[in-house]
Amino acid sequence: MKDERSKKLYDGITHIDDDLIEAAQADTPVRRTRPWVKWAALAACLVIVAVSALTLWPSAGTNRPQAPQPGHTVQEPGGPTEPSGPSAPGKPMASFLAAEAKYPIMVHYPGENATQEEKQAWEASVQAQLDQPAGYQNGLDGFLADSTRQFLSGAGTENRVYSPLNVYMALALLAETTGGESRQQILDLLGADSIDALRDQAHAVWNASYRADGIVNTRLANSLWLRDDMAYNQACADTLAEEYYASTFRGEMGSGDYTKALQSWLREQTHGLLDGYIDGVKLDSHAVLALVSTVYFKAGWDNQFFAGGTSPDVFRSPDGNMRCDFMHQTSEDTVYRGEGFTAVARQFREGGAMWLLLPDAGTDPDAVLSGGGLMPFLLDESGRDELGYYKVHLSLPKFDVSSDMDLADGLWNLGITDVFDMARADFSPIVDAEGVYVGKAEHAARVVVDEEGVEAAAFTVMIPYGSEPKNEPEDYYFTLNRPFLFAITGTDGLPLFVGVVNQP
Repeated sequence: MKDERSKKLYDGITHIDDDLIEAAQADTPVRRTRPWVKWAALAACLVIVAVSALTLWPSAGTNRPQAPQPGHTVQEPGGPTEPSGPSAPGKPMASFLAAEAKYPIMVHYPGENATQEEKQAWEASVQAQLDQPAGYQNGLDGFLADSTRQFLSGAGTENRVYSPLNVYMALALLAETTGGESRQQILDLLGADSIDALRDQAHAVWNASYRADGIVNTRLANSLWLRDDMAYNQACADTLAEEYYASTFRGEMGSGDYTKALQSWLREQTHGLLDGYIDGVKLDSHAVLALVSTVYFKAGWDNQFFAGGTSPDVFRSPDGNMRCDFMHQTSEDTVYRGEGFTAVARQFREGGAMWLLLPDAGTDPDAVLSGGGLMPFLLDESGRDELGYYKVHLSLPKFDVSSDMDLADGLWNLGITDVFDMARADFSPIVDAEGVYVGKAEHAARVVVDEEGVEAAAFTVMIPYGSEPKNEPEDYYFTLNRPFLFAITGTDGLPLFVGVVNQP
């Protein structure tokens, strides 16, 4: 009886209609190898340069020595009390690291019971980061306002998060690696007169924003990911290292290990806050390089919310009323008036603040963004109108909002077009190859707010591609729109279930 059942099962599996077999064979995908335009000739012509470029580059650091400040030295990212950098043994990106950036290290906050000398050393360390050339922010307001409006407007019923600082840094890296009109369009958007002016400004912005003293954490990180079979302009790479604290990696584009290394680097820099989005970042086989920028922020409230006072209440969302947890706090504070909104600020401990902006009744966030008054309000302290000094009863919902976006369309609307056009893009400052253009421009950000404080992270990835994919497969559409078979096999490979679907 057992042999008879086995025979029937075998017959059921093997006696498949010949038409189905022929159709399946006809649909078998055929891979083709498309020519990698000019790469072979380029590799042959630049073999000496390629060998030189494959050697490890010197460790990166600032080329602007400053007067020594107490505790203000240069060391691996994060400092001795934080996780070690990518060169640490066992980390996926360690084997691809060509040059590791050296970050400013700050004296950690000594605590409320510290001696006067300890507090002074900490304060000097913080001030050393803030001591940047006068007027270094000049010209940024246009980019901040225009890009924030471009990327946050039209959210509809969805949450949307955008990091202007993060995208600014990524665009500055892009400007350094491009030339001609491609570069000029970026300079125009960022409000810079020249690449030298942008370089000075970006260097100052990076340092003034960076803080890692154990009480406020604002970590900025940049990196350059190169393919191991191409030669690159050493001077351009050195500039990214010295001015932008960019670590450099080399590896095989399209390999799983190289993609895993990039994902690991992103996770480390964003402290795992954007894992869901990082999984989608990949280094394709036809990528020429990747420019990557991250920002991570964490700070506690100066006056924490009492967790026991958190209670559910109604939030009137565009999709209808919903219940969520609200934090409550009462304090004497200033209420401000902006263009189409009122605002209060909640201070972080030892520096920084979170502004809470409530559109006027009958006004939505899009109207505030399009009104043009948001960025001037945030950037110009002297221009804020005070509604009055009140006993403010704040009810703030706890929230965890995140989003990702393709920057290409938005940047195009903001005037950056050439870098996305294969025929017009100019990447000559970094690589001597034709047909290189930005094929991916991705941005993701997340902000988490609770009773203790705020944690946030963002990344931007710009990936220029070559003119032709390397071993790019043909498209193949496998559409089960007619009767088909299925089989479910067990761990040992034996079929557990086999069936025919005629009416799904």
